[in-house]
Amino acid sequence: MSGRGILAADMATMRAAVAAGLRWWLDELAGMVPHRWRRAQIGRLALYTYDPKLGALEFLPPASGISPKDDAPMAVVLPAQLTLLRTIVYPPVRTRDLTNLIELDRDRIMPHGRDALLAARVLARDPVSGRMQVEVAGLPLTAATALAHTLAQTPRKPACILASAPEPAGLAPIDLLPALRRAGLIGTADRSATPLWMAVGFLFLLNIGVLVWRDTATLDNLSATIDQQQPAVAVAHRIIARMRGEDRIAADTAAARSAREPLALMARIGQALPPGTWIQRFSWQGGTVQLAGYHPPKSDVSGALRHAGLAVARYGDTSDEAPTPLGEPFEVIVRLGKP
Repeated sequence: MSGRGILAADMATMRAAVAAGLRWWLDELAGMVPHRWRRAQIGRLALYTYDPKLGALEFLPPASGISPKDDAPMAVVLPAQLTLLRTIVYPPVRTRDLTNLIELDRDRIMPHGRDALLAARVLARDPVSGRMQVEVAGLPLTAATALAHTLAQTPRKPACILASAPEPAGLAPIDLLPALRRAGLIGTADRSATPLWMAVGFLFLLNIGVLVWRDTATLDNLSATIDQQQPAVAVAHRIIARMRGEDRIAADTAAARSAREPLALMARIGQALPPGTWIQRFSWQGGTVQLAGYHPPKSDVSGALRHAGLAVARYGDTSDEAPTPLGEPFEVIVRLGKP
């Protein structure tokens, strides 16, 4: 299912997809279990043989001579004449797909047709082509019904129904119990493990809850530490703000002093006046400077000062009088600060 399909799917489709993925995962895990572990699991079972004539189960002593425990799971071994075994080669498929493939191909591989229950196991795989050698076991429906009737009268529920007796060094025999359950002859699997799975789920959720609690506790501790440091942080911010204010005042004072330094101011005004201008009086009082002197004919003292960025408050000129050898007299008041 693509990402766009996931967004457009309903809950039923999502549930089926998740269930299929879980079944695939369990099949992959089951395929990874070594055969010796499976044989060891069968060795811990209590084996009983089934007599179809008497409709009874008889305990089968193990070949090792070591009797299983009293609470060991029960395994029913079917007689050889009750089942039909065939070996077929199939392309590489998954375990559940193999079961469906055998169900579709039952008319060809078994003479019983639809009146039989089928189960299979993989004997070997070709490492090059991947083709599988599969052994299929067929149990007639009438024999399966009689077997189910016998098992219903047994107090203990079987853990598996083996199509043949287990071999000491061979593969695990074919288990026909899932086929009987699919046919509805035997009830569903024992739910004795349900409390265990519930405990596992509870512990899993508890683990997640502990992780969330620890993360919340860490955040709470961090918040408490931040709250404890808030007074010191506020004092540091006030100190930094005061230092920045003092730096700004110092910079403004230095700029104002540089702008109003007498020699610097005289040099600035001297550079702004037209060439040939002679200053006779320079008077600085507060925020104004009064200049008086002589300028060459046809020169604009007021315009030159404004062009230099100085604010001319008042300008007086006696250009209508007769010029003197020094030039035409003028008098101007300049306001310090912005023009």
